[in-house]
Amino acid sequence: MWEGKMGGKNSSENSRISAPPGDLPSGEFSCAASLQAMATAGISGISGISGILGSLLQLEENFSSCLARIDALVLKPLLQAEPQDPKEKENFQLLVLLNDRFQSLWNFTEENSRILRGKSQLENSGCIQDFSILWKGEVFLSLYIQYFVTFANFVVVQGFEQAARSKSDAWKLHKAVLKEFLRDFTSESSLGLALHLVLHKPFQEHIQGYLQLLSQLHEQLQEGSERDVVATVLQEFGKLESFISQVLDEAVFTKELWKSLGYKFTDVLCVPERRLLEDSRNLPIASGAARSERLLLFDDVLVLIQGNSFQSFDLKLVWVDENCGEKSAPGLHSLRITTPEETFVLSTKDPQMKAVWRWKLEQAVRQALNGKRDFPLWGRSGEGSEAPSRRFFTYVFRMEGRLRGATYEGEWLWGKPHGKGTLKWRDGRNHVGDFQEGLEHGFGICLVPQRSEDRYDCYKCHWYQGKMRGYGICEYGNDLVYRGYFKDNVRQGFGILENFSAEHPFRYTGHWENDKKNGYGVWDDKERGERYIGMWSDDLRHGEGIVVTQSGLCYQRTFHAGKMVGSGILLLEDDSVYEGNFTEELTFVGKGKLSLANGFVLQGTFSSRGGRGLSTHGVLSTAPEPRRQLDQLGLKEFPVEKRWTGIFEQFLEFLHSGCKEETEESYTGFHIQTSKELRKSQEYLCCQRGSEEIFWKIEEILEDLVEHTGPEALQGYLEKALESSLHPLGKLLRALTAAFQATFAGIGANRHLLAMAQDEVKFYSRKIWEFYLGLLRVALERKGRAPAEDADPSLGKGPSLVLPLILPGFYPELSMLYMLQHQREDELYCQGIVELSLFPDIQLLEFLDVQKHLWPLKDLTLTSNQRRSLIKDKCFLSATECLQKLITTVDPREKLEILRRTYEELELTVSRLLDADYRLPMDDLLPLLMFVVSRAKIQHLGAEIHLIRDLMDPTNQGGMLDFLLTALESCYQHIQRIRLHPKENSHSS
Repeated sequence: MWEGKMGGKNSSENSRISAPPGDLPSGEFSCAASLQAMATAGISGISGISGILGSLLQLEENFSSCLARIDALVLKPLLQAEPQDPKEKENFQLLVLLNDRFQSLWNFTEENSRILRGKSQLENSGCIQDFSILWKGEVFLSLYIQYFVTFANFVVVQGFEQAARSKSDAWKLHKAVLKEFLRDFTSESSLGLALHLVLHKPFQEHIQGYLQLLSQLHEQLQEGSERDVVATVLQEFGKLESFISQVLDEAVFTKELWKSLGYKFTDVLCVPERRLLEDSRNLPIASGAARSERLLLFDDVLVLIQGNSFQSFDLKLVWVDENCGEKSAPGLHSLRITTPEETFVLSTKDPQMKAVWRWKLEQAVRQALNGKRDFPLWGRSGEGSEAPSRRFFTYVFRMEGRLRGATYEGEWLWGKPHGKGTLKWRDGRNHVGDFQEGLEHGFGICLVPQRSEDRYDCYKCHWYQGKMRGYGICEYGNDLVYRGYFKDNVRQGFGILENFSAEHPFRYTGHWENDKKNGYGVWDDKERGERYIGMWSDDLRHGEGIVVTQSGLCYQRTFHAGKMVGSGILLLEDDSVYEGNFTEELTFVGKGKLSLANGFVLQGTFSSRGGRGLSTHGVLSTAPEPRRQLDQLGLKEFPVEKRWTGIFEQFLEFLHSGCKEETEESYTGFHIQTSKELRKSQEYLCCQRGSEEIFWKIEEILEDLVEHTGPEALQGYLEKALESSLHPLGKLLRALTAAFQATFAGIGANRHLLAMAQDEVKFYSRKIWEFYLGLLRVALERKGRAPAEDADPSLGKGPSLVLPLILPGFYPELSMLYMLQHQREDELYCQGIVELSLFPDIQLLEFLDVQKHLWPLKDLTLTSNQRRSLIKDKCFLSATECLQKLITTVDPREKLEILRRTYEELELTVSRLLDADYRLPMDDLLPLLMFVVSRAKIQHLGAEIHLIRDLMDPTNQGGMLDFLLTALESCYQHIQRIRLHPKENSHSS
C-alpha cells in the first residue's frame, strides 16, 4: 500500500511543500535548527499520549518542510545538468538513485503526516493504535536504510566533491541561497562538505526526535503488550541510529582510502557498494614471507598489496584459522588464510591485534556469505558467530594445474570442493557428483565430449581421490556401453562391454586388466553368430577356449595371441567327434581322429581338396569302440572357482572394509534399469539411481541379519534379500545371473555346456551363502558379539537353502540345456506315451500288469451309452493331476514333494478300493506309477528327472524321495522301450 505512494517525485496524492528559493522565509533558513528546537522544546513539555501524538505530527510536518527546502535548494539544481565525462556520469546515476530514495522517504513522511493529522482531529484520539510508526516500523526502517546506504555509496565515490564543482549555471545561482540555508556554512568551508551535511544531518536529527518521542510514549504506558511493542520499536530505532552512524563512518573511511591509492588500484577496486572494514596501516598485520606491504579488508574481498600489484580474494571463499599449523616466529601471533588456490599466513606482534583481526575477518566472511550486512553493522558489543566452514559457491580456477580454467559450482570446505558439486572445463567436460578435499570422490557423472558433434562419453560411476574406482557405467559416444568396475580411470575387474551399433554388434562379459580383456570371459559376436568362452590376454583370445556357433557346432581349442594353435575337439551336430587340427573355417587338416555317431572311427591325415571335399589317408575301423566322454566341455579347462573371480572379489572387499554405507555402491554396484535411463541421466546431469518401494540401508540390513537367524526366519529373509536389486545379496545374484546368461543363453544353449552350467549354479549357491555368513559376522562384530560356535545345525545346510531361492534366475537357460541334452530320450519317451494313450484305462491297466484287485472300477461312472472298457483318463485321476504339477515349479524340493504326494494319492486310492490301509510294494508301485506317468503326459520328463537328480539336496539321497525319483526314472526308461505292433493297437472291447 505504501510503496505505490512513495514511488515518484510528483505523486498527485500528496500535497507537499516545494517552495522556490526566493519564497523561503528569511528567518528559517536552517532546517536542522528547526528540528533541533522541536526536539528539545516541544517534546519536553508534552504530557499524555495525545500530547505525544501531537508532537509526532509537528515533528513530521517540520521534517517534511525541511525536505522540501532540500529538494528545492540542493537536489533539483544538482540534477539539472548531466555531466559528459563517463566517470562523472556513473556518479550522476548514483545521485539520481539518491534522489529517488529521498523522494520515497519524503512521500512516506507526507503520508504519515496526513494520517496523524486525521487521527488528531478525532475525539477519541490518543490511543496507541494511532501511532503508525509502531505498526509500520519495518517500512520506516527500510526507507531510512535504503537512503543511507545509497548516500554512503555517493560519499565513497566522492560524489559530493564532484557535484560541488559543477559548472551548471543553475547551480551557481543557488550557491548564495545555500550559504544562508546552512547555518554553519561559511565561505571558508568546503561546499562538498556542506552538501554532505545537508543531505544527512536532518535525517539523523529526525531519528533522534523519533527516539525521544518513543521514550516518552514508553514511559506513559503501563506494563503490558502495548508497552512491549513500543519497547521493541524503540530498540529497532536505536539500532537504526547506530547503523547510520556506522555506515557514514565506513563511507568516509573508504573514501579516504581511495584518495590515498593510485588510479591503478582504484580503477579496479573502487566500486560504490564496497566498504573498507580494516587497513593494516591502522591495525598492523603482515603476511608471511614478505608477501605484501599492505592488507585491506573490505566487506566483500580481502586485498593484498605488494608494490604496484595486488591480489584480491572473494570473502565467500576465504577461511580463517587461528591454528595455522605452522610454528610462528618468536613474538608473532599468526592466522592462516585459506582460499581455493592459495594459503598464506598473517602475523601480528600483539595477541589482541590478532584477536581483533580474526574477529573482523570472521564477521566480514559471515556477512558476505549471508549476502547482507548486520544491523547494526558490527553489533553493539561485537557479538556474532563464526563463518561456517561448509559453503556453496561458484569459482573459476586460474592457476596452473588440472583445474585451470574450470568452473566449480557447489559445496566447499576449507578452500576445497567438498560435497555435492558441478565441475565444468572449457573443453566441454563436465563432472557432477561428490567431491572430497578438492578431488572427485564418491558417486559422480562425467561427460567427456568427442570430436564429432553432439557426442559424449558419459561415465556414471564411483570415484576415489580424483580417479574412477569401483563400479560404474560408461556410455561411450560410439554406441559402446560398459557396465563394470574401474580402477585408476581404466576398466579393471569384472565388466560387460556391449556394442549396440547395427554394423558390428557384440558383447563381452568377463574380466579386465588395465583397460584390456584379460582372464576368463565370454565374447558374443552377433554378426558372425558365434560365442567364445575362455581365456583372454591383452584384448586377444589366449589360452583354452570354447567356441559355440549358431548352427550348433561346438569346439574346444587352444589360442595364442588370437590364433588357434595345436589340436582341439570339434563336436558335430550328428554326435560325431573330431579330435585333431582344423582351420577357422572348421576344415579338418593334418592328423586327426573322427569318431562317427554309428561307432565307426576314421583315423589318419586329413586335407582339403580345394572345394571338392575332404581327402583322407588313414584307417577306418568298423569294430565297436568304447566311446570316451567328450560331449561335455570346459570342466577341466575352466574350474568353476576360477571363472568369475572378479565378481566375488569386489563383494569380499566390501566385507573386509566393514560394510561401510558410503562404499557399498562402489563395491557391489548400483541399480539401473535401462540404457535409456542412463541417457536421461547424461542429458540432465543427475545422479539418480533406480528406485524400489523398499530402500535397503546397510545399517538396516545388518540389523535384520541378526534378528533373522532362525531356520524359518532366515529363509524368509534370504528370499526377500535375493529378490531386491538394492540388497548386496540381490546385487550379487544379479551379477552372477548376467554372467550365467552371457554364457549359456541364446547361442550358448548348447548341450555340451550342461556340465559347466550345472557346476556354476551349485557354486553360486555356496558363494552366496559364504557372503551371507560374512555379512552376519560383520553385523555381530558391530554389536560386540562373536559368531556362536554351537550355531544352529541347519546353518550347515546353507547352500542347499540358497540353491532353490536362486534357481529361478538360472532356470530358463539351465532347463533348456537339460532338454537339449536329453532330447533323444525324450523323443522316444514321447513316442511311447503316444502309443500308450491309445489304450482305454482298463486295457492299459491290463497291459501294464496291474493286479486286478487294484483296479479302481468304483471310480468309473458310466452313462447309458458307455462301455466300461472304452473309458479313458478316469482311473487314478487325483494322482495323475498331482504329478502334472511337476512342471509348475523350478524348486527341486517342491518337485520331489509333488512326487511324494503322487505316491500318497496312489496309496489313498488303493486303500479306498480295499477298504483298508495299504502300503504299495515295489512290484505294485511301478505298474501303477507307469499308468499315472502315461496319463500325465509330462513333456521333457527326462530333462526334469535329471535336473532334480543333479540339484536335489544331498541329504535326500538314499531316502524315500530318492527311492520315488528312482521309480519315476524306471518308468520313464520303460516307456521309451514300448513299441506296440500294429495288431496290438486295436483290441476288441
